[in-house]
Amino acid sequence: MSNEKKVAIFIDSRKKSGGAYQELLYTIEKIKIENKSKINFILIATSKKLDLDLNIDKFETYYFSLGILSRYIAYLRNFSPFVRGIKKFLFFQNKFEKFLNKKNVDLVYFVGPSQYSLYLEDTKFFLTVPDVSVRENLEFPEIVNDSEFQRKNNILSKSLPRAQAIITNCEMIKKRISFFYRVLEERIFLISHQPSISVQNFKIIDENKQMEVRKKHNLPKNYIFYPAMYLPHKNHRTLIDAIKILKDENNIKNLKMVCCGSDIGYLSNLKKYTIQKNLENEILFLSFVDDEDLPYLYNDSSMLVMPSLIGPTNIPPWEAFKIKKPVIYSNLPGIKDVLGDAVHYINPMNPNEISLAINKIFNDELYRNNLIEKGCDKFEENKKNFNFSKFFEIIDNFRKYQKTWDMSN
Repeated sequence: MSNEKKVAIFIDSRKKSGGAYQELLYTIEKIKIENKSKINFILIATSKKLDLDLNIDKFETYYFSLGILSRYIAYLRNFSPFVRGIKKFLFFQNKFEKFLNKKNVDLVYFVGPSQYSLYLEDTKFFLTVPDVSVRENLEFPEIVNDSEFQRKNNILSKSLPRAQAIITNCEMIKKRISFFYRVLEERIFLISHQPSISVQNFKIIDENKQMEVRKKHNLPKNYIFYPAMYLPHKNHRTLIDAIKILKDENNIKNLKMVCCGSDIGYLSNLKKYTIQKNLENEILFLSFVDDEDLPYLYNDSSMLVMPSLIGPTNIPPWEAFKIKKPVIYSNLPGIKDVLGDAVHYINPMNPNEISLAINKIFNDELYRNNLIEKGCDKFEENKKNFNFSKFFEIIDNFRKYQKTWDMSN
């Protein structure tokens, strides 16, 4: 077996997780293009049931997961003072680290905060942290209920100080990570969001495909679009209230709304609420859509409306910019540093303000076109300044210091 050291990309989130999966796809594509140092990457997924659809022809791929007992043992070996002191004499081994050593892995990249980062003892790692909502947005059940706060915060509080580096997507989140988890800002690297691969590669409209997508999803002719998981913090309810206001005031005829995303239990409440508002024929709730369909859903829409309450950043605005659609977005702290004047900002908890924004974009063609133009400019600016080389900089920096103790490379 070759002695060449490898970097493992560790995946334990499903395709239907949304943004995390899209960032994984983008990372893999950029590695293929920009891996000038010929670093040897392998992929490790916890299960074939993650429903991943990866173009992985250039990567060795393995499947590995730990049972409950093995995870507990690995955790204790790191974080129990007693077990840590005697672990060299224990019969029980750290199976995860043993597996990595067998594959000659010396560095692991976690696509997102992962409990498996807690099981590494000697193998170094870095990871992406899209937000720290677990410390900021304690109102939402998906953040705190069923011990989710304890689980997520435990991962972040124990893994981030030990990480070689942390990747996030904007300056505001960088500062929050440093504040909440006492990490040097010098170890936090910024790599901005990009559209999903399917939208990024979308160039020429295939009219036959557009008709196919319309028929497949039974799309209305005139709709606003909101792609997001059906979770309370995505704030679908306030958007439904805004549609109700527009309908009652008859400002826009034949207006519909199309939503798409994965559901983990909240969609049924949204559908009931829609019926209460007599909007069941005005709002279409799609499940998670195929990647190849996504750009056509954007293309057929009138605008993206995203009143999310957690962020401040998300991928859909960049997708809408790419497809040349106007964007209405939540005015969250720090977001103007990212999106500038390329979107129409709204108070996400104010349905009247959202309805006025939708109405303005529909009825003011000059404003609409100006917003689209600014979105295109922001997209090109982000594309020009996008610096994926920081991903390789993290690896190169680790390998540079590694030479002080490992003489085999």
